[in-house]
Amino acid sequence: MVGLPRPGLGVYITAQWPDPAAFFSFLKALDGLADFVEVGIPTNNPKYDGPFIRSSHRSAPIKGLKAVEGIPLPKNAVLMGYAEDFVGKFDELARAAAEVGATSVLLPDLLIDMPEKLDDYVRAMRAHGLETAFFLPGKFPYQLAEKLARHDPLFIYIGLYAATGIKLPVYVERNIRIARAHIGDTYLVAGFAIDSGGKARAVIEAGADGIVVGTAAMKLLKERGLNAALDLLDEIRSSIK
Repeated sequence: MVGLPRPGLGVYITAQWPDPAAFFSFLKALDGLADFVEVGIPTNNPKYDGPFIRSSHRSAPIKGLKAVEGIPLPKNAVLMGYAEDFVGKFDELARAAAEVGATSVLLPDLLIDMPEKLDDYVRAMRAHGLETAFFLPGKFPYQLAEKLARHDPLFIYIGLYAATGIKLPVYVERNIRIARAHIGDTYLVAGFAIDSGGKARAVIEAGADGIVVGTAAMKLLKERGLNAALDLLDEIRSSIK
């Protein structure tokens, strides 16, 4: 993941969703289109995802780490899971991620619900040759952003809203600029509710290095098929490049 382009396009999808065949076809098609990919580890409690992605977790045919075993991850792939599922098992999580070729593991609830586990997470990632990656909520202590940047992470992902798949709020650009001011040159990723080239471009112009598209592409994949999802991603990519 070293040398991610600025700007960069990231894509999220829940592992094995909507079914294994469609999931693997989508992953393969992202090669050359997405600059990085986030693969969600299906969980029973995706509490910081929006309604559509929550439903993808519920309907995923395989849950937990078994859902990512043997997946031929594309280049620059990150697993995304929930820390509460792996408390006391960060080492197991990091080992599994390394075995499938992931670059890092992103845990969106880590700094919200269990910040005292930050050092355990960092140790586990480094012990298995992985990068760290952090999720920063939309409202965050400035000192926390600076502390995370000192860990030299792969990226810091700032949430633009309380849950994914919700309309982009007006204060987004301000939050991105504040985060940028406190993390320096650390790669800054922004996501949540990006479903058009215009929104993606606005986020990049506000100071983000990369954006992540999840709900919008997943809805098209399920409702209209692979080509419709890829067309949206191609439009968004063109808008930021």
